[in-house]
Amino acid sequence: MTWTFACANFDQMHMNTNIGWVAAHPDAELVGICDEDPSTSTGSLSAAVSEFDIPKRDVYDDLDTCLAETDPDVVIGCPRNSGHAAFVERVEPYDVHLAIEKPLAATLAGADRILDAVDESDRLFVLNWPVMWDPVIHEVRTLVADGTIGDVIEVQYYGGNSGAPPRGSWFYDPEAGGGSMLDYLGYGATFATWFRGGDLPTEVTAETYVPDGLDVDVQSSTICRFEEGLSAFQTSWRMLTDPWEIQPQPPKGYEIVGTEGAISTRERSASIRVTTEGDPEGYSVEPSPLPGRFENLVAYLIDLLETDSEPSGPADPAFCRDAHRIVETARRSAERGETLRLVE
Repeated sequence: MTWTFACANFDQMHMNTNIGWVAAHPDAELVGICDEDPSTSTGSLSAAVSEFDIPKRDVYDDLDTCLAETDPDVVIGCPRNSGHAAFVERVEPYDVHLAIEKPLAATLAGADRILDAVDESDRLFVLNWPVMWDPVIHEVRTLVADGTIGDVIEVQYYGGNSGAPPRGSWFYDPEAGGGSMLDYLGYGATFATWFRGGDLPTEVTAETYVPDGLDVDVQSSTICRFEEGLSAFQTSWRMLTDPWEIQPQPPKGYEIVGTEGAISTRERSASIRVTTEGDPEGYSVEPSPLPGRFENLVAYLIDLLETDSEPSGPADPAFCRDAHRIVETARRSAERGETLRLVE
């Protein structure tokens, strides 16, 4: 069976990658692309048209017209963070399967609007975290789940890049959901919660740094108090290099501390490094190849559709809503300058 896809909004630069995944999948057909407001785009509709030879008839500047005329099976959306809830509410009546770019929403209220909008639907709704298709993150999850380091008692995360898209983009607009905290804390919070089997903190303390001349933070630090200790998440747009090209110093990634060892993805010389009580010097672990369904977002969506399965872990919106409680509490903590109980 061939599944038809429409891709809407280029606010996230990842949309061009998503379109490439649709074009490359043997059981997927791209029937429409849409960008209603190119002024907010950090991706490029014109580049997609050129690279994938998309016919003019399949290019739209109105979302409703695109969906009505192309009648896709699946819609992939990349709205800016503050527009996620409105986008889902607008698309949901078309009774399509849906995936949107991370994070679930800019606020917990927005996340709840989204879940309310899709609550009665029997259609798929999936979150796309680009790192979900990285074998390293799955290998780490397996090592933790197998008890390699005992019970997790601490997670440290450092994530970010050497800047956001060009100045003037929505990433630098607080009303649009900009800033390094919303850009990257969701990764740390969501995947740390995944590693911990869903455990959440009781309290959160956070600070952000907004430099002169900007309206959004370029750094954030979040401390989470759990029953058994503290975990720390840092975000930065001040890395020396783009991590997907050259691992910066200090390196981005995760440190996961357990009762019987630790796992690091921040060793520049190894994808994963493990130390245990039995091997305190540590050893390197190369990630196992992922099953085909985890090749990318489109492969995952089609596998779920063809096996009549539901998304799980960080791809599951309900799971992401739980983890987003950390992000929401961190945002409020930074605004108020105080430690807060985890919001409900």
